[in-house]
Amino acid sequence: MHPGQIEIQDSAADRWRAAEILLSLPPDLQIMRDGDIAWLNPLPTFEWYQEFYNNGYYGAETGKELDLNRFAGRRVDYFSRRIQRIAGRLGRRPRSILEVGSGDGCFLQAAKQAGIEAHGTEISVSASEKAVRRYGVEVLLGDLIRSDLPLRPPYDVVVMNHVLEHLLTPMHYLERVRDLLAPGGILAIEIPQQFINPVDLTYRAFGVRRRFTAYSMHHPYFYTVSSVRRLLGAAGYRIEHLTTWLPGQVFHIQAPAITVPVQAVLWAADRIARRGHIIEICARPR
Repeated sequence: MHPGQIEIQDSAADRWRAAEILLSLPPDLQIMRDGDIAWLNPLPTFEWYQEFYNNGYYGAETGKELDLNRFAGRRVDYFSRRIQRIAGRLGRRPRSILEVGSGDGCFLQAAKQAGIEAHGTEISVSASEKAVRRYGVEVLLGDLIRSDLPLRPPYDVVVMNHVLEHLLTPMHYLERVRDLLAPGGILAIEIPQQFINPVDLTYRAFGVRRRFTAYSMHHPYFYTVSSVRRLLGAAGYRIEHLTTWLPGQVFHIQAPAITVPVQAVLWAADRIARRGHIIEICARPR
């Protein structure tokens, strides 16, 4: 059993050099792959990630804070629509939501605007302080499985927005979430599908190398549709809805004459092969 409690055979794993090249990883870091699951080798420690999220993830080194501030309004609007989709799966408006890894608080703000009782957990002191200061939302500082948090279960919905891929032991978190959900409750997940989506495949074909920063190694695991299905099934969930999609702006260039037709081709490829950059899932405990 792998440290992440994902069923893979380390002895059968091989290096995924194309992914390493895309991220411009240094020689002492590798990406290993066994079938449909890939992971960073060696895996950073929880303490490394905690320090990174406190001091680097939302800071000037990665540009993350600037991007989040610039698009905060759009992100709240997006999450408002996402809450509507989740409510449709639940069959009613959620009464209570827990967001695991609430970051800058945009999702919590969207839930607050919808009149839903929601709070989040967050290991980053800086992110939680910014969320509380900007939106007045409730954030519990600490880790879902390592901290004694004053949670208030059961929850109608538990949300992981681009969080699962950051977790060193994902099975432990999924099992904990299962215990926190109300009967009939929903786990809503959004994660990236890296390296095999059409955008990354295009970058790989042209030999593009992204600049290496600490941000390049913030995902210990890299999921696909099939591997996340397998993980959720092993954790005792039944997937009720799964879709993949691509961001509205591809290749990060402002040239509609190029990007609009390319986007149409990539959209068709996503519909056929489920290779979209984003995987969105709603699941319930079995």
